[in-house]
Amino acid sequence: MLQPGFEPATIDVFASKTTANMLVSESSSYQTLRFQDLDEKTKRDMRLTPVQFVPIKVRVVEQSDGAPIDDAELVATTFLYLPMPGLEDRWGFPDLQDFRSDKDGNSQVKHSSGFRNVITVRKPGYQEVRQDFTASNSESELVLQLRRLQSKTIQFKAMNAQSKEPIPNVVVRLNEQRNGLATSPNGFAVVSDENGLTPPVPVQNMMPLVIETECPGYHRFSLGLDWRTLKDGEIIKVNVRKKGWFE
Repeated sequence: MLQPGFEPATIDVFASKTTANMLVSESSSYQTLRFQDLDEKTKRDMRLTPVQFVPIKVRVVEQSDGAPIDDAELVATTFLYLPMPGLEDRWGFPDLQDFRSDKDGNSQVKHSSGFRNVITVRKPGYQEVRQDFTASNSESELVLQLRRLQSKTIQFKAMNAQSKEPIPNVVVRLNEQRNGLATSPNGFAVVSDENGLTPPVPVQNMMPLVIETECPGYHRFSLGLDWRTLKDGEIIKVNVRKKGWFE
């Protein structure tokens, strides 16, 4: 149960083998019920607790030497990133928080009680970091280390998996986690020409490193890459399977 401004409330229903001493007391924000005790007439009260917001200091530093990183984007959310910013109230979640680190690498977010709190830190040229965080008091502090990325220039060649002929107009992009955030600042998307070749594109040693393809009339295809084995200037062949007339 989600209500804007309050911590989530939960009701669990268990089978008849659940004993009475396993049940959570009534009128709390977490209740455990036995199925055989349920009927259509009894009303049960749920006690909702207002959300408490505790500020947490966040410091963003280089993984290699601990130097502060400025202008890193910090996005804090409660368990889920919704399809787009601005939907939080409709779903009963606290607002999405979006901040930037200062010249000393410092910023501040708020911990929302009752929720799983997650922070994502991004900056072009650095590996994205996603971290759960908690707060015990107003003096809580979180230090996040970002790894500087390296890059190699790669081309992709899109080919028909059956005929091995080149395919034009295939989009090859970085396959990102579907988490509702904007495209990664390290993301890329290139399109193949009539020879099936994409323009050269810098590919960084991100973890994970997965590309995906998209083209009308063809199945989507994903390919995991091991950046350590890639050679600068290499052409990677991507075999894409054509859809059947019924697909």
